[in-house]
Amino acid sequence: MTLRALAIATKLVLTAFITTLTACTTSTQPPEAYLRLYGTAPTSTQHFTICNFFDCEETTVVTLSNTDWILIDNIFSPRANDSIEERERIASAVAQFEKTVAVKAGTGDDQARQQGMYRGSRQLDCIAETINTTTYLILLQERGLMQWHAPRYPLHRGLMSGQFPHNTAVMEDLKTNERYAVDAYFHANGVPPEIVPVSEWISGFAPEVIHNSP
Repeated sequence: MTLRALAIATKLVLTAFITTLTACTTSTQPPEAYLRLYGTAPTSTQHFTICNFFDCEETTVVTLSNTDWILIDNIFSPRANDSIEERERIASAVAQFEKTVAVKAGTGDDQARQQGMYRGSRQLDCIAETINTTTYLILLQERGLMQWHAPRYPLHRGLMSGQFPHNTAVMEDLKTNERYAVDAYFHANGVPPEIVPVSEWISGFAPEVIHNSP
């Protein structure tokens, strides 16, 4: 881990510690504030920065064409009838983002969890996945594709609760105000992320089955 990554990790741990002391499980900071910690904000639907290696130590500026966006737009057409349906659409959209970005950033061999770390490929860890997924959620919002949800500041678990440190992107159901983890770490590139209530994720959620191919 680089000094930059260590400094950011220390800041996140301190934030998690303060959160635990105040019995608060969510942050009021905008999700863009998390991206700024890693120098990947702001984003726009035309050009944005994604992580393509552990700890977001390396990044790539990605440009999406109209054709790229059509593939994502079509996932939300017609509009979802409720938040449950929209969460399924969002999971599919994140997977499509990953497939499209992989061609431009070389992340197509990203394996489930960190199984590709010794393959010499551009393996992503939970920090890189959290940053990228948060970016995709922001882009969906800016594109006007989400009507039932909004991106929120990412979450961290571990250390304070005796778990292995882990991070996830987060979004909020605007009708119920319930927050959901959008965790792309558990599966390979191009596989829809796990979307579960934050309360379940904080308790140590992990899927029983992981997928290494879409």
